[in-house]
Amino acid sequence: MKVVLAGGGTGGHVFPALALARELRARGIEVLMVGTARGLEAAVFPAEGFSLESIRVEGLRGRRVQGQARSLALLPQALTRALWLLGQHRPRVVVGVGGYAAGPVSIAAVLRRIPLLIHEQNFSPGLTNRVLARVANTVAVSFGESRSYFRRDVVVTGNPIRREILEADRRKGLEAFQLDPGRVTVLVFGGSQGAQQINRAVAEALSHLTRLRDRLQFIHATGERDHSVLEEGYRGWKDEVRILPFIEDMASAYAAADLVVCRAGATTIAEIIALGKPALLVPYPFATNDHQRGNAEEVVRVGGARLILDRDLTGHRLALELQELLDDATTLAAMGRASQSLGRPQAASHLADLVCQLAGVEA
Repeated sequence: MKVVLAGGGTGGHVFPALALARELRARGIEVLMVGTARGLEAAVFPAEGFSLESIRVEGLRGRRVQGQARSLALLPQALTRALWLLGQHRPRVVVGVGGYAAGPVSIAAVLRRIPLLIHEQNFSPGLTNRVLARVANTVAVSFGESRSYFRRDVVVTGNPIRREILEADRRKGLEAFQLDPGRVTVLVFGGSQGAQQINRAVAEALSHLTRLRDRLQFIHATGERDHSVLEEGYRGWKDEVRILPFIEDMASAYAAADLVVCRAGATTIAEIIALGKPALLVPYPFATNDHQRGNAEEVVRVGGARLILDRDLTGHRLALELQELLDDATTLAAMGRASQSLGRPQAASHLADLVCQLAGVEA
């Protein structure tokens, strides 16, 4: 039996797809990833031993008129290629995981009458998934409150998370970064490229946090651009900080963290709630349909995080929030429990069950 996963592009689509692919493979199901040659999937899936096919397709939103015209011109070619691929590989099910390639391949699945499952990672769905939801056999969502966006029944599965994230151990995480188990660890990151606004605020906040220096330590992924600037900013905190352009071992970083300061992408949110990590969330303000704010507000709603809008983020504001939380271990622990109440660590297994149901085989 073969299943096609369609989409990718960024880590927010690729890593949940990878978690699902691993789960399907563990059940003896062959997985083919269909994405683009330039997306992250082109590196990640072959490295894990999965087959990859690519189609040429680009996004429409946020592009100038010429770029939109080019993207529209590519769609017939992308659909033709998707129809050919599905004819060649004959999958039992197609799963749209989000990203540019998901649209053409999902439409091709409908035209070829192959069962289609789409998964929406974010709280508020984009236009593509709202349209595809009308023709998909099954729609899975990460948040229960997302039901209101779809005029049909949906299945709440959560967002798949890589098993190494779920299984990491705090002691080993601290050892991996050579950190002090007696201190509170703050993990700061903004995605693979870093987040300049968060970096700037942390650099400004450090001067306000000197009284906490004897019980505080940082793991900070800065992105390449801001790495040298942050190294200078943390100069007085040298022994209490691990500054990296990019964190390869996120499992250990999460395991070591007592509090997370980050953006609010779908995968990040899924990881922190599955692990029960309290967080200060700073949604990226230019995300499509402001979906990161919706993701963040869902965690804030249950008390698992605090929200700081990008326009309101300053070093002083960040320092005040950190001081308040780090001075109140009871509140921090309560936030962690509230966060974990939203978590769905079995999301990959649940999605794989849905795939098997659509294929008509035993899960």
